[in-house]
Amino acid sequence: MLRRLSLALLLAGCAAKRPDEGSIAVPRTIVLGADATPAERAAAELLARELGVDPKARGATLFVGRSPELDAAHPGIDWASLGKEGFVVETAGDDLVVAGGRPRGTIYGAGELLERFGRKVLAADCTIAPGVPSRIPKLRARVVPRLEYREPLFTEAFDPAFAVAIRANGEQAGLGEKDGGSISYARFVHTFYEIVPPSKHFAEHPEYFALVDGKRVGEGAQLCLTNPDVLAIAIDTAKSWLRASPGASIVSVSQNDCFRPCACDACRAIDEREGSHAGSLLAFVNAVAEGIEPEFPDKAVDTLAYQYTRKAPRTIRPRKNVIVRLCSIECCFAHPLATCEKNASFRDDLVAWSKLTDRLYVWDYATNFAHYLQPLPNVGVLAANVRFYADHGVRGIFEEGDYAPGGGGEMARLKSYLVAQAMWDPRIDAAAVREEFLHGYFGRAAEPIGSWLDRLQEAASKPGVHATIYDPPTAPYLADDVLAFGEGRFAEAERLAESETVRARVKAAGLGIRYVRLVRGTPEERRRLIASFAADARAAGITMTSEGETLDAFVERLGR
Repeated sequence: MLRRLSLALLLAGCAAKRPDEGSIAVPRTIVLGADATPAERAAAELLARELGVDPKARGATLFVGRSPELDAAHPGIDWASLGKEGFVVETAGDDLVVAGGRPRGTIYGAGELLERFGRKVLAADCTIAPGVPSRIPKLRARVVPRLEYREPLFTEAFDPAFAVAIRANGEQAGLGEKDGGSISYARFVHTFYEIVPPSKHFAEHPEYFALVDGKRVGEGAQLCLTNPDVLAIAIDTAKSWLRASPGASIVSVSQNDCFRPCACDACRAIDEREGSHAGSLLAFVNAVAEGIEPEFPDKAVDTLAYQYTRKAPRTIRPRKNVIVRLCSIECCFAHPLATCEKNASFRDDLVAWSKLTDRLYVWDYATNFAHYLQPLPNVGVLAANVRFYADHGVRGIFEEGDYAPGGGGEMARLKSYLVAQAMWDPRIDAAAVREEFLHGYFGRAAEPIGSWLDRLQEAASKPGVHATIYDPPTAPYLADDVLAFGEGRFAEAERLAESETVRARVKAAGLGIRYVRLVRGTPEERRRLIASFAADARAAGITMTSEGETLDAFVERLGR
């Protein structure tokens, strides 16, 4: 992948050589194909604006997107190898080419070029744009991402312009045609009861539903995956969903968000033979995928390897049009997946699935879902885990963070930026990216906030200490001395903040420590602290304190 250069290095490179040897003037004319897509037109507008190009001026040419003019002037680009998102950014004589595959390659290439001039979009509310020199160094870069699906599920990453800038292509950001669109689902996970609703079928056909402890169950359980009528309904339903969502490329046929699989003789026989409940699930999903393929040959069926289905089957392999999405919900997120002993069984499952399919996705987790604001010591491992996944053939990553309206999860802006950079290029220098964000977003307050993150990670690195996504506020890495250190660091950060905007960012980032103190406090301490905490949380846009509790309900509960 490309090593991104700072503006200072670019200027130094220009000064080191004669201008006519090592650089070209910024092109003054943009050439855009007559059949340019909305995303290619948006890329041209972005470059014209940021580079100060006057489309009416004469001079060298900036080719944006593939066009007959580009193919004639500079032939030889291997378009097929770029896929849907790869791009080239290169100088050709005095011209500059920014072009890629459709639908997203060219707009990603435009962002790459601007990043090489020092422009960084760190968050929806923070863009660093130091300016562009009048000349640019000669370039020859070709980039194709390793991951086909990249979704940082943080509210902070839902802004479409930001999602494009960090090259996230999941559907939650609502990307339109001008953004290059997204990888979208006709239905998204936990769909069994949508496929066969108990309210519609259970009374007359209890045999469609899981046999649990000798009884058919139509609530809080799964389907009977060997019943032929259930299969027929699932195929028809999947087809109807895809017809209703022609832009979708994937439909999910996946277990409900609970346990209790079917234990009838037929389902149990498959699972015992395969050594996993994934046996009956994958046999069923394969059959659905086969059933939709004649009408939808370019669509895929997605399913979960989650909790009771996480272990890979012994012999059944996913069909070519099946995506398996492996979920890491049980893991420790304070230590790298590659080395933590708590994650050994998940590693084994990842390796096993990677041998069965070349279309493996991962559902990963990046926040504490019981306490959105509570510090989770995972900043130091997010990028390492993405690299681990990529090294084991994973093709897509869904990184679930705080997705509540308003967002505000602990360090969510940093985490969404960092994980997005890693998903685009798993070989990034994560420490450098972290510092890039902290200094760009917090200015002079970066150092104390960085030292707090280091201390939190250090506290979680002690022998026998782990961090999960449901840890209570009494977690050992949140000891009083650790919190006291953090309080001192955030006080220093507020003092150093050079503007009211930065001071507000620092205060929002420090809410996590205050949240822990508040939840752990005595009733009297809670009543004393809750009003100021609530005011600052609302100022930060926070609406939820956990996946199941609103800020208002939290304030009412703790203020009693």
